[in-house]
Amino acid sequence: MLRDTHVHGNSFTFPLLFKACASLNSLHDGTKLHAHVLQLGFQQDIFVQTSLLDMYSKCSDLASARNVFDEMVMRNVVCWNTMISAYCRCFRVMEAMNLLKEMWVIGFELNASTFVSVIAACTNLRLGLSMHCCVFKLGLLHCEIPLANSVVNMYVKFGLIDDARSIFDTIDERSILSWTTIIGGYVSVGDVGEAYNLFNRMRQMGCVSQDMVLFVKIISGCVKSGNLLLASSVHSLVLKSGFQGEALIDNSVLIMYSKCGDIVSARRVFEMVDKKCIFLWTSMIAANTQHGYPAEALDLFKSLLRTDLKPNEATIASILSACADLGSLNIGNEIEHYVKLNGLASNQQVQTSLIHMNCKCGRIDKAEEVFAGVLHKDLAVWSSMINGYAIHGMGNEALKLFHRMQITKPCSLDHVVFTSILLACSHSGLVEDGLKYFKSMKDDYGIEPGIEHYTCLVDLLGRAGHFDLALKTIQEMPLQVQAQVWAPLLSSCRKHRNIKLGEYVAKKLLDLNPGNTSSYVLMANIYTSAGKWKEAAKTRSMMRNKGLVKEPGWSQIEINGSVHVFMAGDRSHHRSASIYEKLNELNTKLKEAGYVAETDMVVHDLENEDKEDSMKVHSERLAVAWGLIGTEPGTTLTIIKNLQTCGDCHSFLKFTSKVTGRHLIVRDGQRFHHFQLGSCSCKDFW
Repeated sequence: MLRDTHVHGNSFTFPLLFKACASLNSLHDGTKLHAHVLQLGFQQDIFVQTSLLDMYSKCSDLASARNVFDEMVMRNVVCWNTMISAYCRCFRVMEAMNLLKEMWVIGFELNASTFVSVIAACTNLRLGLSMHCCVFKLGLLHCEIPLANSVVNMYVKFGLIDDARSIFDTIDERSILSWTTIIGGYVSVGDVGEAYNLFNRMRQMGCVSQDMVLFVKIISGCVKSGNLLLASSVHSLVLKSGFQGEALIDNSVLIMYSKCGDIVSARRVFEMVDKKCIFLWTSMIAANTQHGYPAEALDLFKSLLRTDLKPNEATIASILSACADLGSLNIGNEIEHYVKLNGLASNQQVQTSLIHMNCKCGRIDKAEEVFAGVLHKDLAVWSSMINGYAIHGMGNEALKLFHRMQITKPCSLDHVVFTSILLACSHSGLVEDGLKYFKSMKDDYGIEPGIEHYTCLVDLLGRAGHFDLALKTIQEMPLQVQAQVWAPLLSSCRKHRNIKLGEYVAKKLLDLNPGNTSSYVLMANIYTSAGKWKEAAKTRSMMRNKGLVKEPGWSQIEINGSVHVFMAGDRSHHRSASIYEKLNELNTKLKEAGYVAETDMVVHDLENEDKEDSMKVHSERLAVAWGLIGTEPGTTLTIIKNLQTCGDCHSFLKFTSKVTGRHLIVRDGQRFHHFQLGSCSCKDFW
């Protein structure tokens, strides 16, 4: 227009141009236009000056906005409201309040727009209550829906859902924002039932149309409640409302089903989407990982790599977690190579996941390398490495790193890092340290212990044989926690063969959860260790009569990228004859080296020779034999076992490491064991 017609803008042109600059966040263009209007003499045009003020505030140049405001010859309510809103947008609430008071003193009539932004920006409840009082006295609340919505949202923000509801109920013509705010408020305080009731009431009234934001709120409520029936109902409404195909909704519905424990429905949602975004792929991979399907997660990741999409940091973190669960260092290394090739190696979320993966795959040395390479370590990075030391039984290293973290980078500690510290103390028998840190967590850091902390504490005391203190600790716990901490104490009773206490603890557990198989198994094993075969048989019979089945034990070993899984007495492997031949050869060498079978934990009343034979074919022994056959001498063997290794297999593995000169890394259901030259990293404390 300027170039072709030489026509200059007027007081209608420039507000539109300044609005365009604000939308584009283009401070450079806005400043040039400012110079232009100054040259044209628009200093006294209140519309142009107000739009200029608004442009500077939305481009985050608050100083220039205030300069424009201070230099305005004339100001109306809109000017004042714009400046107040600018301060609120930059979280400078006190400057906004001072301006509001000045406006009041000068005599301007305050309107709803004056208060909307101030109430939205209130950082404390006292100020919010004061603003509510003002708008009530001025009679603005019931005639202005945006203002009422702002007050409702303020109460929701501070968790005062009843106060928010009382304001909501007085709004005559509620907008979709009114409904979304109050429904979201009930979701945020955990009252999903009332949120859903309000949602149904809104639908029945038919006064407003549902929007995507509202559905996201309702879906997040289903995620919190874990109610699958409610989740299915909400999904049905999503389909009826035509929101299927919206990336945000599809992803939210998938996560909803996953959190409600229905991985099959989550997969159906995933497969129904034609154009899948990276967030949907990531959510599906994470869902499989979280529900214990790491192999399926890896298959999905491979499928993702065949598309045009690029995995992001969250995708990599999820798939590394799957590798950790599988114990597959080979695949983990491939993904680490992909990370380096695609420039993700410096991302802290990825680095944290790499530390976790290497720790869970038995490579604590590689985890230390990744940890050392993290330039700016946050709490998650420190926690991941501390937890790695804990599960490897390296209690002193975990505590040293914890102290180093506090000195190097003092930061707000959370419940996760204290869980790792207590776990480290438990696996290393550091009773005094464990008690000290448990007390410090509460007294020095104000962190209320959760189930995981109490469980670690009882496990720590039980493992060390401090049964009186363990019982006293349980009795002092909150009632809702007590029910979940008897299991580690029963396990300790087995370790120390404390039959009397074991019977008492088992009764507690079976009264609380009669369908828990592990309680029967542990109690039967306690009786077995004491030679009480009748009692052991009776306990196993009770378990069978209830239709309960003991989880079968298995062990796996990865050789050249192939995973081989063995059960006790397994002969399904294609090289089974060679494996048993190797095992017999190994048993002969072990006896010559002084190995004597520990037969007291065999669960059947057999003669000693028969007991020995039954233990010779435990799953981890078959895995070791195959590892010795399938790898070069001196190669480290890593075995993953789903259950805790028995005492005799622990002894077998120690002697095997001595006789073969191999480093054997075993991850059982409790922790890691590193067997080298006839000794174990756990120092026989596990």
